[in-house]
Amino acid sequence: CVYLSNTINMRFAIFTLLFSLIIVPAKAQRFVADDAAFTKLNTLRIKANHTGMKILGAWGAANIVGGVTGALVATDKEWQSFHTMNALWGAVNLGIAGMGYLGARKEAKESMACGTMLNRYESGKRMFLLNAGLDVVYITSGAALVGYADDMNNPAEWRGFGKSIMMQGVFLFIFDGTMFALHQHQNKNWYKLLDGICVTGNG
Repeated sequence: CVYLSNTINMRFAIFTLLFSLIIVPAKAQRFVADDAAFTKLNTLRIKANHTGMKILGAWGAANIVGGVTGALVATDKEWQSFHTMNALWGAVNLGIAGMGYLGARKEAKESMACGTMLNRYESGKRMFLLNAGLDVVYITSGAALVGYADDMNNPAEWRGFGKSIMMQGVFLFIFDGTMFALHQHQNKNWYKLLDGICVTGNG
């Protein structure tokens, strides 16, 4: 009985050792693979935001230059107002693009856990979707200004402002919609990784 017990204990110890040598490295490889996959998707997300901020910045700069020039050259009050509003929107867009560009560069240098990467991916999508909703408000507000301009003082001025706001809203709707679609396109790849396991800061 003692011999049998020792034999069973020895076999159990050997089995445990073999299990550790075979299964644990396989799990470790899965950890590394999933962690690398998350990092790759996160890098693509950051690059998309980086490129998007460049486009938004270029649009903003073009509106500042074109708006200031147009406001100085135009003799018609409506077009003066149109170009002036474009210049103001351009300054705001350029500022937002600058902050977003710097934020994307900072993110690229960060070391993140998988959960943090996923949270930033989701929050980014929500931000672009919310902005697209606000863009619709800009478009309708601009259209309302154009439509009711004749009922206000200085109708030409209000028509110019309204046309500018509509134009800016249309561009921003296309921009935010495109950015959302680009990130949403990767959705299945992000959530496919949740079927596996990845290394986080806690385990």
